[in-house]
Amino acid sequence: MALDQRSHALLSYLTQTQGYVPLEEIIEKFNISRRTIYYDIDKINDWLKENNLPAVQHVRSAGFHLGKEAATHIPEKLGVLKTWHYEYSGKERKAWLTIYLMIRNTPMYLEDLMEKLRVSRNTTINDIKALKKELERFDLELEFDRKSGYLLKGKEEDKRKALVFYLEHALPKQSWQSLLAQLPAILSNNDSLEFLGFEKMLAVERIVAESEQELNVQFTDEFLHSLSFRLLLFGRRLVQGKKVEVDAIEKEVLSDLKEYAAAKRMSEKLAVLLEVEFPEDEIFYITKHLLSSRVQFSESRLENGSSHDSQILARVVSHMVTDFQKYACILFENREEVEANLLLHVKPAYYRILYGIEAEEHMTNSIKEKYPDIFQLSKKVSVHLEQATEKPVNDNEVALIAAHFGGWLEKTGAKPANRKRALLVCTSGVGTSRLLQHQLEELFSTVDIIGCVSLRDYEKTQIHADFIISTIPIAEKERPVIVVSPILAETEKENLLKKVNALMEATPQSRNSEEAVLDIVRKYADIKDMQNLQRELRQYFYQPQSIAEAMKPELKDLLKKEFIQTAEQVGDWKESIRQAALPLIEGDFITEGYVQAMIDAVNTMGPYIVISPKVAIPHARPQDGVKKIGMSLLRVEQEVPFSDEEKHQVRVIVVLAPIDGDSHLKALGQLVKILNDTELKAELLRASSREAIYQLLETHLH
Repeated sequence: MALDQRSHALLSYLTQTQGYVPLEEIIEKFNISRRTIYYDIDKINDWLKENNLPAVQHVRSAGFHLGKEAATHIPEKLGVLKTWHYEYSGKERKAWLTIYLMIRNTPMYLEDLMEKLRVSRNTTINDIKALKKELERFDLELEFDRKSGYLLKGKEEDKRKALVFYLEHALPKQSWQSLLAQLPAILSNNDSLEFLGFEKMLAVERIVAESEQELNVQFTDEFLHSLSFRLLLFGRRLVQGKKVEVDAIEKEVLSDLKEYAAAKRMSEKLAVLLEVEFPEDEIFYITKHLLSSRVQFSESRLENGSSHDSQILARVVSHMVTDFQKYACILFENREEVEANLLLHVKPAYYRILYGIEAEEHMTNSIKEKYPDIFQLSKKVSVHLEQATEKPVNDNEVALIAAHFGGWLEKTGAKPANRKRALLVCTSGVGTSRLLQHQLEELFSTVDIIGCVSLRDYEKTQIHADFIISTIPIAEKERPVIVVSPILAETEKENLLKKVNALMEATPQSRNSEEAVLDIVRKYADIKDMQNLQRELRQYFYQPQSIAEAMKPELKDLLKKEFIQTAEQVGDWKESIRQAALPLIEGDFITEGYVQAMIDAVNTMGPYIVISPKVAIPHARPQDGVKKIGMSLLRVEQEVPFSDEEKHQVRVIVVLAPIDGDSHLKALGQLVKILNDTELKAELLRASSREAIYQLLETHLH
């Protein structure tokens, strides 16, 4: 019985999860239907039966549950699957097709590719057609020759870009140890990959780790794995006589960097290990990959690079933060810290975009679906990065930027006190870990996330926390481990609440139910593990309050008719803000202190609130005096100067009172959409009464 990628992933998820997993959580996490879930569970149970393991149990009111015995043995069995026990997905097949064609020793024909991918003739033909189309984006052609078989035609650097891209699809997202454990399955009956091996992979990993020490950085676990495989495959291309060429001007710039010195030492060690000479251009090519690395931590990251690049990136980051505050109508309390952390991500993104090295895409869809407003704002401010590189910023890079900003938005508002201690283990990098950390801090009023570490740090660190939250399966070190997704789904949040409250014994409301069931069980059964039974019962009976985010209010919900004013003129820009805010003051939405904070912000930062000709949106931080989310509008006949410049002459003032970092974004987006429409904006400026303005907004929001 074979496990395809989806059923393999579902089984792994059930293995990581203690207790019952609700059907809705699986639907949301895997984006599949109920029928598909039951089909996959049947396939999983057939596989478990073949391996003499207990089946997945299903309780209609609770969800799916994998017993402790099966959960204990499954990781080992999944790690040493025979080649015929795993079915590649379509994405994985195209990735391996590319890799095989890049590293082949002998001609490869259709029958060879069928054998390696373990699929039918028609499936292989369809995969080749799809791959041929995809490779056009890398300026590569996939051709067939009777003597040479299937061939990739194009420049070597473009082939390397494709190799890096498809390597991300081929490598499993898991720990280094689990990855190495799967090598036997990957290598089985596969002479194209004979140059890979357990000891060789470990040796390359050590070489990469040594470069971390030299650069005073720590790569993310995913990048460490990926770079190790890349270096092996680059070495393979060199053995075949396939070399890259780097532009002379680029080499002149790169030669002064710390990354170049590190790449030079890496290439010397790799040359001995792989028994192939690394030419100068290959060293510069490795330098590009080091510059594009995603890092978990850095001591001197900002010093690595030319002073020219550092100045460019500092300006880019400053403009991005300024615009994000402007478009989102928020103020970051610790702007310097926001910029420093954003720079840590933007620098490698800058080099990835510059050199055509694509970022991982596995988080992009989650960010788009769960944080659409933040993603769109991040896409908008990414124009500064596009201008600096003179190249488009793709959605994968935007998603990583959105993860950074999302993390800081999650942080806005009061921070709960007296929380328990939890350690976060995340392999996905700084931006993702910050977003997840603040999701968790928002979710638990009594849990303090004491830090975020990589898998390697966790394995060698003494734990001083009540429990561990991890994005990958890890061994327990005398502390309970809860595995979560890097981006939490709503149903996953509910299940996480159950687990944490069960661990912390924080469910007095369910104590009676739990004790009643235990009393019944004691009468008729011998209890072998009382502690775990109590914990699972607490988890089962605990009913958290609904944590689904309230629907973000629309513009019509916030900007009601009574909050709209018109006037012939006002004294100055300060008076216009005070006048526009009056309905919110009278409705007890904001305090007088909030009005003063809006004025102080303009005095400090200038007229940044003028987001469009004739329109200003004054705002301050929630903690400056916001009681309830709200908006108010003042339209004046005579222009109000917010500076001496013509572009800062204003006739419409919209006061925004946000309660957090993102609840107002939907309404703000609708307002901006109206302002971006030339005809609608002109109509708004012409409107002479409260009723006319309200009618305009109401008409164009349906």
